[in-house]
Amino acid sequence: MPDYDKINADLSIIPPGEALIIAPPMAMLKTPSLAAHLLQACARAAGFQVSVLYANMMFAATLGVDNYDTVLATQANALLGERLFAASAYGLPPLGYNPEQMMDIILMFDQPAEAVHPRLRQLMTLPLPAELPMLEAWEAITRRWVDDTAQAIVGCNFKVIGCTSSFQQTAAGVALLKKIKSLRPDVVTIMGGANCEGEMAEGIASLSPAIDYIFAGESEHSYPDFLSRVLTGHRPPARIITGEPYTDLNDLPTPDFTNFYTQLAHYLPVQATQKADIRLPYETSRGCWWGQKHHCTFCGVNGQRLTFREKSPDRIIGELKQLLAVHPTRRVDTTDSIMPFTFFKTLIPRLAAEVGPVGMLYDQKSNLTLTQVMALKQAGVNRIVPGIEALSTPLLRRMDKGVLARQNIALLRYTRAVKLQTHWILLWGLPGDQQADYEQTLALMPLLHHLEPPVWMNFIHIARFSPYFMQPDEYGLRHLRPWGCYKQVLPPGADLAKVAYYFIAEYDADSCRYPDLIFEVKREMEAWQAAWNFTMPMSGQYLSFRPRLEVIRHAADQFELRDTRGLPDTEVSYALNRQQAATALVGGPLRRAKGIEWALAHKVGVELDGWYVPLATAKPELLQEFEQE
Repeated sequence: MPDYDKINADLSIIPPGEALIIAPPMAMLKTPSLAAHLLQACARAAGFQVSVLYANMMFAATLGVDNYDTVLATQANALLGERLFAASAYGLPPLGYNPEQMMDIILMFDQPAEAVHPRLRQLMTLPLPAELPMLEAWEAITRRWVDDTAQAIVGCNFKVIGCTSSFQQTAAGVALLKKIKSLRPDVVTIMGGANCEGEMAEGIASLSPAIDYIFAGESEHSYPDFLSRVLTGHRPPARIITGEPYTDLNDLPTPDFTNFYTQLAHYLPVQATQKADIRLPYETSRGCWWGQKHHCTFCGVNGQRLTFREKSPDRIIGELKQLLAVHPTRRVDTTDSIMPFTFFKTLIPRLAAEVGPVGMLYDQKSNLTLTQVMALKQAGVNRIVPGIEALSTPLLRRMDKGVLARQNIALLRYTRAVKLQTHWILLWGLPGDQQADYEQTLALMPLLHHLEPPVWMNFIHIARFSPYFMQPDEYGLRHLRPWGCYKQVLPPGADLAKVAYYFIAEYDADSCRYPDLIFEVKREMEAWQAAWNFTMPMSGQYLSFRPRLEVIRHAADQFELRDTRGLPDTEVSYALNRQQAATALVGGPLRRAKGIEWALAHKVGVELDGWYVPLATAKPELLQEFEQE
């Protein structure tokens, strides 16, 4: 248990100025807030001094970093981050209502226990992340932390104080602003961020009168304009400030993350020394070019700002060089919803040569070619989020993903070949899904243990701004309503329908009707993860032994297939001629496929979507040679 009396509440490292932007808990600890620093830079360009306070770091130092990370890792429907601050923000009981049930999905479904399939409840309900008395002790520390932190902030004499709110930051932000307002009623308090998008701003307004203004939408123009009016004594009459999308991203000022690094060293000195774990956020585009054509049915990430905009390659190269020259990290996480497709020709070929060695994370569409995957790797992109949410084409079509299962498998083969980390998940619970969709997935999964497995498996959430939310009748959704767990952490007068980001509904889905099938998929996923992460102690260290299904060239037309997946009726090694090697590596329509019988018999390929789909990998140059033939 952390010793609260030893926590450093000193804010002398915060530069003075007219305004303060607070990044409240439960923001991530090892990455700066790009939004906060962009607004800081825009305000500075307009002549205002704005500081950014990482209150999340102060809270983690108080609660203990491991405890903080436990809260972050707790499944979303528990709303544990909101529960910790519910008493301070809204005067609710400690940890909100029914804290002992926070992990039980009956709260999310907002239905009596008898109305939820018992196996479904068992599948989705996890144990508490810590014993309830421990969580209650954390909450008690939280209340003292809010009081002391607000007192320290007030002592800095900022005239305008705002909090960002994304994911589970709302209650923490409200708690701080409420206490600040009680200590200094003349301070102008504001809140903005993803949780204030669209009508959610009205929901935030219903939470507390301590918030003077709520910023909805992109605020790079509206925030400096607001400061110029308020600081000259001209308060806007409307409580909600609606910003317009920023059209030319090249005109944005370059953010300065100095406040982040200074405070990380001050509040979390151990974490500050772990420079390889610190991630620099950077955006090259906003919106989603795919979503403009076919909005994925479950996706609400871009809110009302789906329109796609991108920076020029010259601006990106120059800005990355500038940022990496002054910030102690070579790890860059782009915040783009999807990488501009034109960058394969304009930006990616330039990155390595002009920016130097860097490890980048980039969101992608999963229908990439081998050549494109190789180009990403050569450019320094070592992690991608490709939006693989299913291994069944019918499921992918229900999501309107614009890709087929065979394309997802191809991408996993390509990323394994070039050693490119691939972060993906499996979704279930889709409206209209069928048993056969998951049975096909189950049949495929044991064959794919040589490829990177999904990180987790998740029940689909109905997100605000998604097609499921905007057109529920079109997808057979009935009785659309906010997650029931919101009412456990919000004050009685809150407008739940406008505060909530996640919703639940009744609809037909075989995966909910037959949860034992999902149990099987989950077990198979865990077996896949275990095989992928298998290690053995050897010579005083642990070595990784991941399964392989790999074609190896020994001579011009002599090849070997190495198979360590351990499947029944397969062998560890096969000698292959050139035609067999080609069959193991290259697919095509079934009507044109020849000589595939041995590959199907030895589980080296599968029939899928009317195609013969190969499963083996090889060194990228060899794989490219066969694909080009």
